[in-house]
Amino acid sequence: MQFPTAQDSARQRSGASSGTFPEVSTATTPSECISLVPQNPFSRWADKGVNFAEGAMPMGAQSGPATTIMITLRSAEKDAIAKADFGYMDDPASRCGQFDLASTESGRTSTYAVQLLAAPPIGEKQHGLMQTTKPKGPGDYGSVVLRVLAGTLSITLSLAVAELNSEADAKPALDSMAALAKELIDQAVTKPPTVAAPPPNSRTADDLVALFKGVTGPDGSPVALPGASVIGPAPGSSAGPSLQGPVPPCTYNDEAYYGSLPGAVLGQGQIQGASKMDYTEFSVISMTTTAAPPYPFDTRAAALRECTTIQEVGFGGGSREWSAVSKLNTTIAADSSYAVAYQLPDGTGEWHVRAGARKGTLSVEANTKTSSQAEAQATADGLATFFGNVFSHAGL
Repeated sequence: MQFPTAQDSARQRSGASSGTFPEVSTATTPSECISLVPQNPFSRWADKGVNFAEGAMPMGAQSGPATTIMITLRSAEKDAIAKADFGYMDDPASRCGQFDLASTESGRTSTYAVQLLAAPPIGEKQHGLMQTTKPKGPGDYGSVVLRVLAGTLSITLSLAVAELNSEADAKPALDSMAALAKELIDQAVTKPPTVAAPPPNSRTADDLVALFKGVTGPDGSPVALPGASVIGPAPGSSAGPSLQGPVPPCTYNDEAYYGSLPGAVLGQGQIQGASKMDYTEFSVISMTTTAAPPYPFDTRAAALRECTTIQEVGFGGGSREWSAVSKLNTTIAADSSYAVAYQLPDGTGEWHVRAGARKGTLSVEANTKTSSQAEAQATADGLATFFGNVFSHAGL
């Protein structure tokens, strides 16, 4: 695979505890058939008793809804995962051969007709589902789902099918997913983990999200951090993260910066302003407990304080120049900090304010726009107040 097929489980899980996800509920008729269908994503992510990973696997060169298998893997002690994901009667077809499924999100309900399908014998328990919209509209895709229990591993696979009117239409999708399920089980049995555990950190992704509950922005508005994750391998890499080389002077490069912080917990969020287009972006990093000076944040802060022109290098290698860079003075109780104003070559004439502060192993950075250079200092002062609120909530 040329790209990682799994999403960031820690970010999904911390997002479920952030309170920013919509309210979602799932129900079946008859009610006992609920044990046949997977939990809705937000419930899965919030379930701390089960480890999980989610992602997708394209079946060929052309990637699309009907050629990409969606994957959910869950794992717990054998009895616990069997009860959580396969806690249904021995003969589910007697009551749940066909049933209705209703999913409600943010007050809007979607209804589906579901038919139970026999699945190839792969694990200790397995079943298939054929799901279509109810009522079915022209052009509506259906989906075929395969669920397998193998020891401590629960596998749920799904694939969209354009014309899904009978069990015969579902069979090719079911067979493709059965082959993938067998491969996943083989991987779990025969392949040891290949990614090293990250260094210890005093804060988990959940801890970082919880830290921002009750924190307010520069104007007193609530701040939400929708999720956080551990900085790990680069996309496409199966090995642990490698330390980046030194960043050239007067360069701002987030990719290299994050690459120098393996095991750190990173969260990114926004502070909403008076209008939809008025917002401040921020990031927060909790370094590992083994981190030692010189800290990457301090090196970055020194460069931003000393340079009058800065080259920003984006993810993927693209770059742009910050011009008219000027240092701003802020007062904040921190071990290291910076605040600068600058313009971009976008022709808007807008000024950008970027500031950051570190206290102990926790650092916060933020950037926003202002219409004139004269407003930059007051904007930086507001960001400094925000940083102080974060450090206060963290007990620093």
